[in-house]
Amino acid sequence: MPQTRILRSYFPVHEGWLGLFAYQVLRAGHIQTGPDHRIERQDVPGHEFLFCIRGEGVVTVRGRAHAVRAGEMAWLPVREPHAHRPVREDPWEILWLRVDSANLSRLMAVLTVHDDPVFHFAHPEDVETLLIELLDHLDRSSLAIQAACDRHVSALVEALVEARENRLLEPEVATHKGLGDLMAQIHAHYNEHWDIDKLANACRVSKAQLFRLFQTAFGKTPLAWLRDYRMAQAKRLLVETDDPVSSIAIAVGYPDPLYFSREFKKHAGLSPRAFRASESW
Repeated sequence: MPQTRILRSYFPVHEGWLGLFAYQVLRAGHIQTGPDHRIERQDVPGHEFLFCIRGEGVVTVRGRAHAVRAGEMAWLPVREPHAHRPVREDPWEILWLRVDSANLSRLMAVLTVHDDPVFHFAHPEDVETLLIELLDHLDRSSLAIQAACDRHVSALVEALVEARENRLLEPEVATHKGLGDLMAQIHAHYNEHWDIDKLANACRVSKAQLFRLFQTAFGKTPLAWLRDYRMAQAKRLLVETDDPVSSIAIAVGYPDPLYFSREFKKHAGLSPRAFRASESW
């Protein structure tokens, strides 16, 4: 029985360049799966993109399974429970990357990714070339390489929008400047104290409007979204750094490390130290 082969795997080091570009590549790789390969997670940072080169796979989002065939891409909102696996009879080979950005969650809502995470392209060979070039860049690390990666991810996002352009929705969140400004503030200052009043003031809406906006965009309350975002950043820091748990707790807005550890385990199902040890592929 064929075994899973990891052909390329990257965990980019961003040095002191975080925040300089629109997109941050967290992980990336090229994998040829065996029939029993399966990934199932509750919550990791960013957004994951899986491009099927050949074979066939299945992604699960919000409990619904979606087939992904050669030349198609799945966008996985990985800050909530998700899974993906090959079809046993024809296991897929995929190029994949995990990206973080302040605006991808808003775009995800506009493109109705939760309802339909699979994208079909008029020219899938161009998307494959784009991803291979991006992986080639990740062999090296410099400010120029970071700029090139940002350009390639931007081109991928453009391809995703074009693939769904004929059925775009225009939800309130897509054009709400106050929500965009709030997202930018939270991404820059998520370790600060935020309550509903402060969130509504930063968004320049009433508290009732704030709840409606977050429900439309993210399917959750503002404080639940903030908690999930902080936990996602904590997971990133646990994997990307050797910082002690107490320092990471403070960095993501939890001055009490014991309370942070309890909340993290409630959220992730593992203690911070156990999560750090378990993150792989």
